[in-house]
Formats: sequence, structure tokens, C-alpha cells
Amino acid sequence: MLRRIELLHWSPQLGESERQRATAALRTQGGALLQPTLPGSYNGGDLLRRRRDDGSALATARDGCAHVDAAVFEEIESGGDWQGDGVYRALLLSVRAGTPADAIARFERETLAMPRYIRAIRGWRLGRVRQAQGSRAWTHVWEQRYEAVEGLLGPYMLHPYHWAHVDRWFDPEHPDWIVDPQLCHSFCRIDGDALI
Repeated sequence: MLRRIELLHWSPQLGESERQRATAALRTQGGALLQPTLPGSYNGGDLLRRRRDDGSALATARDGCAHVDAAVFEEIESGGDWQGDGVYRALLLSVRAGTPADAIARFERETLAMPRYIRAIRGWRLGRVRQAQGSRAWTHVWEQRYEAVEGLLGPYMLHPYHWAHVDRWFDPEHPDWIVDPQLCHSFCRIDGDALI
């Protein structure tokens, strides 16, 4: 099954009532998740939309949006518990062109190992991007569910496994660096029926 995520950045000129109207219009299009992003998101947009891919065009910078980062992606692996309230987090990233396939495979394996060590992660999914738009040609989407935002900003971000094994792929000063520094780190609140 293909899924899609769209991070919509409002135009600075758009007033609050216009944002509410634009959000209401997006809700009529359906989808599993449409929520404002929480403070602390980085290049994460103002509004996060996540749903099954229906083959329609990705959102574009119109109808009040100044910019959209988006991806249609296919799951590599997922697990954990996606049911219940909490916080949904998505990371859109781009592996640098020319990266050897074995390095990408190691990066994917080490990313997928994170839930074995970081108990705050309740649900997880890693996907390879089939269609991308926005600031980069996104190659991967790394999704998680947490009980609360503290699980993301504390135990996840600060865990030794994260720093010792996964962060090196993101560090331009490390010999194993493969991920473009331009990322989209976005998170929002979810209810029990929000994710598929």
C-alpha cells in the first residue's frame, strides 16, 4: 500500500480566518490525518496531512500555501502499536545521490532497529519514497507514534542508540554521512483512529 504525507506551509499573508477556511476545505477531501503541527517542528510546515495514496496529484503551493513538502512512499517495514492517542512524528529525508546501495541498506537497518532500544517509540514505519516534491527529492519517510511529545523530544532524541548509531548518517563531519542536511521534522497530535 502506498501512503502520502504533505507538509503545508501557510503563506505569511494568510489571516487566521483564511487558514481555518483552507483547513476546512482540505478536510472535505478526506484523509486519515489533518492536524496543525506542534511547536518544535523543523521545516515541518504549519499543517500536516497524512493518508493513503489515491493517485491524485500531491498538494501544491496554492490555496494559501507558500510551500509544500510532500512524498508518496511505500513501506519497507513497520511495527508496534499505532492505536491510541498521542503524537505522530514524520521525518522526510533525502539520501545523497551516488550513495552506495550497501550504505543505504545499513542506514535503513539501523533506523529500523531504533524501537528495540528506544521504548518511547510506540509505533514505527520506514518507507521509500516513490514520488517527492518540495525542498528536496525526498528518498525516505521515517514515521513514529509516541504517547506524548516528551517521548519524542526526550527519550528518542537523547537516546545513546540514536546518537551512537543513527546520527552518524546525518553528520557531514562523519565518514558515514549520507543524508542531506535539509530535513523535514514534523509532528502533531493524533487520536486513536488517525493512522493507517
